[in-house]
Amino acid sequence: MCQACRLKKCLQAGMNKDAVQNERQPRSTAHVSPDSINVETKREHLVTTQALSPSDTYSAVISRPLVTSSAPISATVKPCSNISNNHRFMVSLLTAETCAKLEPEDVEENIDVTTNSERDLTPFDSRLSPYTSSCPENVYETSARLLFMSVKWAKNLPVFAHLPFRDQVILLEEAWSEMFLLCAIQWSLPMDSCPLLSLPDLSTPQQANINLLTADLQILEEVFSRFKALTVDPTEFACLKAIVLFKPEIRNLKDPEQVENLQAQSQVLLGQHIHSVYPNQGARFGKLILLLPSLRFVNSEKIAKLFFQRTIGSTPMEKLLCDMFKN
Repeated sequence: MCQACRLKKCLQAGMNKDAVQNERQPRSTAHVSPDSINVETKREHLVTTQALSPSDTYSAVISRPLVTSSAPISATVKPCSNISNNHRFMVSLLTAETCAKLEPEDVEENIDVTTNSERDLTPFDSRLSPYTSSCPENVYETSARLLFMSVKWAKNLPVFAHLPFRDQVILLEEAWSEMFLLCAIQWSLPMDSCPLLSLPDLSTPQQANINLLTADLQILEEVFSRFKALTVDPTEFACLKAIVLFKPEIRNLKDPEQVENLQAQSQVLLGQHIHSVYPNQGARFGKLILLLPSLRFVNSEKIAKLFFQRTIGSTPMEKLLCDMFKN
């Protein structure tokens, strides 16, 4: 059984780091409800493109079950001036967001993710929190679930799935930490209650590392606060994740032109959504784009150590991501 499968099995039963690393039967004593963040692969219905009127071009209602549609979602993005393709790409972003959505059972069945109701129900609403307490074990479990959700989101994005497989792997390996942090911000992972998170007991020679990692956590807290100050809505999160995923400047891509198209399309959609929903916030687009580099203030190696070392042990993140991607 691969590392990702073992991790998923433990998440379903209740997190136990020994069960993940040594393949022992996991405990079922974790306080996090498995239903709060569903990592099972389910047959998800797609948001229809036909049911949206022109005035609702950038509005879609997430509900369970979602309305199905026989209209295919385009997997190829043309130049950004094409309104029809913009619409389809937005729908595909929201569909991927829905398929990977964390949704506690006690949340209302219907959540409008793009209309003005976002001002009344923000992503940081405590009712949407994917954990019941902030003890360390729950944070480890929640972090693992958020990582699963990030990978699942990318896999459910049609335009990503139609890129060359090697490009998919390269993009995911490059962007996983940024996507994970965006999910953690969206679902309010509590940084202040996670002292050094997944660090093992440190011996005296290792004590010097504590200050460095504590500083990294403080940096992440500041980054989280900046995003929360803007009250980023679900559609904006979807666009931001697409922007950090599609990086045409990464070396060894087979189809960098298409990746560049997808990133540009994501930026256009973000701008159009902001213009539609937040017409009085002219600087909002720039503020969000300028926040993205802060997701790399703490590099991916440190993110892996802080959030996942206790869960996956010495397993390289690249191997875990590959296992997640294949399953």
